[in-house]
Amino acid sequence: MQRCWAQTGSVFSIVGACVVQWGGSVSVSVPFSWQMTSSSWGLGCPQLFQFEADRQACVWSAGAEHYKSLQDIAYLNADGASPLSVCALMLVYPLTVALQRLVARVASKHLGIRAGNLAEFIAAILPLTIAFSAPHLVWTILVTLACAGAALFAHATDLVAWPRLLARVRATRAARRTSTAAHSACFMYIDPAGTRLRFVSEYRAVMMITTCIVILAVDFPSIFPRRHAKTDEYGYSLMDLGTGCIVCATAICSRAARGITAASGCKEQRPFAVLKRVLSLWPLLTLGFVRLAALKGMDYHVPTSEYGVHWNFFFTIAVIAVVTTATDFSPSASIVAGSAVLVLYQVFLSAFGGAEYILRAPRDNLFSANREGMFSCFGFLAVHWFSVGLGSLVASKTRLAQRTTWFLIVIAGLGFSATALFSTIGIIVSRRMCNVSYVTFIMGINALVLALLALVDLYWPFAERASMPSAYGGVQDSMLVVFLLANLLTGAVNVSAQPLLVPAWASLLIMICYSFTWSAAISIVHSRSVVLKFW
Repeated sequence: MQRCWAQTGSVFSIVGACVVQWGGSVSVSVPFSWQMTSSSWGLGCPQLFQFEADRQACVWSAGAEHYKSLQDIAYLNADGASPLSVCALMLVYPLTVALQRLVARVASKHLGIRAGNLAEFIAAILPLTIAFSAPHLVWTILVTLACAGAALFAHATDLVAWPRLLARVRATRAARRTSTAAHSACFMYIDPAGTRLRFVSEYRAVMMITTCIVILAVDFPSIFPRRHAKTDEYGYSLMDLGTGCIVCATAICSRAARGITAASGCKEQRPFAVLKRVLSLWPLLTLGFVRLAALKGMDYHVPTSEYGVHWNFFFTIAVIAVVTTATDFSPSASIVAGSAVLVLYQVFLSAFGGAEYILRAPRDNLFSANREGMFSCFGFLAVHWFSVGLGSLVASKTRLAQRTTWFLIVIAGLGFSATALFSTIGIIVSRRMCNVSYVTFIMGINALVLALLALVDLYWPFAERASMPSAYGGVQDSMLVVFLLANLLTGAVNVSAQPLLVPAWASLLIMICYSFTWSAAISIVHSRSVVLKFW
């Protein structure tokens, strides 16, 4: 029996280069003297080795030692992607949310409850899975989503109703411009009390969903280009957004962003609040140490340039939680604190050799072995405090919705402008250091997504307000649990297969099954009004 898949530069062309194996899995011994090249394929074999000038073979599996050697070079990304391509991916969010709403509207008219819920679930998850598993196809995906949305909109709206629909949109815009009504009268809410904005909940959900998608997609070079893996030192990439966006999404809905301090009005209670917070962090610290032990025990490959040798995401979140509880800043004070910490940290990086130490120092003790994770906490603290201020802006009920949306657009523009300015003077974006230009880029990206989703919410043309899909509701209610579940499934896939050698059609199929597995589980839990929070 022959298995033969290969590909040239064309997305769909298949050429010769076969691996023959009778039964069982294909296993080959791969000589690693060949140069590894970055993937630019659409469908077919991963472009991992330079077998010949114009052909590649899908080998599916290799010996353990050879595969480990491949992992050492598979995730290298010295140059990164263009900032435009990263920003373009953010357009997927509003198009997916709009598509999901249109599917829900059409399904409610033509399908039963169960079939309608299934269609809505697929529309909420599938576009995000495909777009962020194959980010190099972003422009094709954007056009496809726009066309699908236009077709559904035309189907959902009778031709004779279009003049009335247009008149309603114009009347709504005019009322919003002249109305003195509160902010709450314009944006949609997902709770009867009117305290949880729908577009903010959608933002938190899609950010976490795509983060969970990307942490596995990066292991499949046949569909995920290397330029979007985490950058080694400087540059832009999709993977670099993960931790920054999670920190921002968490802080936007924090108690501080809503003006609730940990020990409001009573300074004597703050030490007890901090102690209580520290004790409540035991699940995070446990997860951090369990993850460390599990990865060491399985000899699981993790690039040390990500956080260091022993540090990981859960330790970073724990540090941020302790510091922000101890300081207990109001939204305005948070912005000042974030600015001060960021300026001082950047001075350390630029003027006192901090950047050189983080990027070049030998790992000869526990501190130097984990310097990326420890020092980047300063940058992520700034992200948290700026996001508290951003959340306070969004949550304000004394400002008209349209003005809030414009403020978000302006903040996004300022973030991108500051990033460009810093890059011009030599402070290039670095996820590894979490420097000032990385922080401004993260804030620009998140403000942009919030603004786009606010526009969808603000100018949604239909009168009825469908409920948010269970997938989004469950994810935004239990973000850390979802991230943990996705990490466990990612580890299971990497242990049971060798993703770096899997062809594109199988990679995409695995990604869809993976995304549907954890999102369906959290949807079922949410549909039963269960919130999974252990921290």
